[in-house]
Amino acid sequence: MKKESKVLKIVLLIVFINLFLALFGVQRMLTMRGLSQFNGVVAQFEVLISTALVLTNRKVGYITAIILNAFNALFILVTQVVIKHALGPMPAVIIAVVTIVIVSLIYGFMKREEKSHAELTDSYNQLIENNRMMQEKDEALTYLAYYDRHTGLPNRAFLMDKIADYMENSKPFVLIYMDADNFKEINNNFVRKVGDELIKIYADRLEKYCGDRLTCGIIEGDQFAILMEGRYTQADVLNMTAQLRNLFFEPANAGGQQFQITMSYGVCSYPNDGRTPDVLFNAADTALYNAKLAGKDRTIIFSENTLA
Repeated sequence: MKKESKVLKIVLLIVFINLFLALFGVQRMLTMRGLSQFNGVVAQFEVLISTALVLTNRKVGYITAIILNAFNALFILVTQVVIKHALGPMPAVIIAVVTIVIVSLIYGFMKREEKSHAELTDSYNQLIENNRMMQEKDEALTYLAYYDRHTGLPNRAFLMDKIADYMENSKPFVLIYMDADNFKEINNNFVRKVGDELIKIYADRLEKYCGDRLTCGIIEGDQFAILMEGRYTQADVLNMTAQLRNLFFEPANAGGQQFQITMSYGVCSYPNDGRTPDVLFNAADTALYNAKLAGKDRTIIFSENTLA
């Protein structure tokens, strides 16, 4: 399309130049035959052609129009006014000069319009870029607000919003709150980096286990949680925590050492154990605390009414 437009401009440039030169010849013929009174009409067509040159070819058309009209004016001045001392053709000279002024004004206006358009385009592009940067910043802030930077898992805020969404839409679900047993000893006996490596390993395992069917997240430190949308029986939940036990107990290598850990699990459900996210989390935390008191490495369900 751009190439076709360029070809069209060249064609129009050639056509207008030939028309102008043809009219220039007509003017000379009329002058020679003593019909110079018609030169004014011909000159008006030359003005139109000069204007068309600028409008269709901009800078190239402007330069061409200047050259044609300057040549026209100089030719008349030399051949008619200077050599023959005839003042009759002077209006044609004036018209050529006025045409140069007119096309200069038109070209100047077009240049200002192009500049304004370019400035508007730059402003628009800058606005788009600013919006993109703001969007990226918002996405980064959203990620920081709802995801754990170390593990990449959703954090407590994300899970709380998810729970609130389930509640708002009256969707039953089960919350499994888990905490690594004796993980503090690992942090005390090894450098912090080892503990961080282990948390990342366990987070990756949990994320892979949950996939798209379950929502998992990290609450803080060595505490994780799983949301299970739908209604589940006690047997369903105990079967899942048994699978999780095997998942976490599988040896993990960090800092040149091999580790095996167990988890304690606290379970509650909506709508049986709470009607707000905070109440529900407290119920899961209470069940988890009781699992720790009961000897760790076990699952405690908040109450006998927790599961259907």
